[in-house]
Amino acid sequence: MLKTTITKIDKARWAKAQTFELSYAQNNVNHGDDYNHWWRKQFDNYKVLNKLTLPSVLEVGCGPHTNIRLILQLINFSRLLLEDPLIHSYLCMKKQKQIANINIFSLPVEIVHLQKKFNASLLSEPLEELSCEDESIDLCVCINVLDHVRDSDTCLHQIERVTKKGGIIIIGQDLSNQEDQILCPESWNDTGHPIKMDKSYLDDRLSYLSPLLFKVLPREEGRNPRCHYGTYIMIGRK
Repeated sequence: MLKTTITKIDKARWAKAQTFELSYAQNNVNHGDDYNHWWRKQFDNYKVLNKLTLPSVLEVGCGPHTNIRLILQLINFSRLLLEDPLIHSYLCMKKQKQIANINIFSLPVEIVHLQKKFNASLLSEPLEELSCEDESIDLCVCINVLDHVRDSDTCLHQIERVTKKGGIIIIGQDLSNQEDQILCPESWNDTGHPIKMDKSYLDDRLSYLSPLLFKVLPREEGRNPRCHYGTYIMIGRK
């Protein structure tokens, strides 16, 4: 039986995961969404954040479409930072606008709009090497990220480090356990998702947060019920 919690991989394995991630994004760019609206629904439309003033906002592992674009309309903020090791590749992506199966013109992906509209700071670096200063962020968003990283312990430490005391952290993460090994054995060799974690792991690493919203979706309510026994949903105040 394989380990049910895998928190760290070597750089070569992570490089393969990043190659997979870029290919996936390129192949699905026309969707204009990477389950971002699905996640918003699970977070009760982020209504707990409504009208809050959160001056410095960071999304880690933002991808080409981002989750933060669905949050910014609710809050008052002045500074936006977007982190992703592949961020410059995402800036070059184009969505094809089609009518009657004929390509008419190309559109930039959502991250380009955010950069231009809000003069967002782009951090092209691994989350493990996050360059933000200590306690400089009022809201940190980390959704569907931790199973793609090289070292989840270090990543969670970085999120805690850069978030101000009294700041807010959003974590959304699919969970894995022994039952998933039986139901979906191929997922344990999944190139794009090398890190595996369960609820107890995140409970321990996030114990410093005071929950504003917390729930664990059961298997049948998740995005991939066969491969994940649950989905961790947390908005917490540091």
